[in-house]
Amino acid sequence: MVFHQLHNSRTNYNFNTAFYSDTVWDSHFHKNLELIYVINGSVRCTVNNLSFQMNAGDFGLCLPYDIHSYEPYKDSSYWILVFSGDFVHSFSKEIAGKHGNKFIFEVSAPVKAYIKDRLIYNENPTKYTLKSCLYGICEEYVSSVKLVEKDRKRVEIIAFIADYIAEKYTESISLMDVACAFGYDYNYMSRCFKSVFNMSFTSFVNLYRLEAAIALLDNTDASITEIALKSGFQSVRNFNDCFKKHLHTTPSQYRKAVSKQ
Repeated sequence: MVFHQLHNSRTNYNFNTAFYSDTVWDSHFHKNLELIYVINGSVRCTVNNLSFQMNAGDFGLCLPYDIHSYEPYKDSSYWILVFSGDFVHSFSKEIAGKHGNKFIFEVSAPVKAYIKDRLIYNENPTKYTLKSCLYGICEEYVSSVKLVEKDRKRVEIIAFIADYIAEKYTESISLMDVACAFGYDYNYMSRCFKSVFNMSFTSFVNLYRLEAAIALLDNTDASITEIALKSGFQSVRNFNDCFKKHLHTTPSQYRKAVSKQ
């Protein structure tokens, strides 16, 4: 299962950071770049179907629309920064339509010390500090990683599908609608979609709807029925089934649990 993190696909100088301990992230993708640093222990990372073991002190970088997941070993912790390409325009241009030949990259001791002091363990970095750290990371990345051309058509299709669903998920849509909207052959798009996401188009759209529904459950007092319909589900039953499948609870139970926190 692969899901699109909509909140991490926003540009206009968007970024967020977080520390994680023993937290597993299932396969996902987004438009923004993602930097990971392992603090202690080890983390198994899978990026575009290739697996890597990161150890304490390692840095890794996911480029736009890389499909990635993280599975830390016991008692491991790591830090993640997700940031839009606005912060590093030159780097964004250089990596456009490309991917690195490896995920883990070498970072020199002085740069690592600077990043840890000014960014990782700095609760309120300024935009200038953030930019200086990111360009330092970008320089280390291009110095140790070979950039390889991606299958441009495949990358375009992934981006088109993601953008189309993000705009239309509240409506009744199909993969044929996406193909027609962008002038692609349906059979080619269908093969590409299945090879990348390994799920049906309907299931993929429902993941968008589920994320929207969770936000409404967290931040509004709307009824379960209202939330189901506003999020694009055709019925409350369909909404409940999808919610149970992915979160192993019902929307009502989820809302009660959240309200007690």
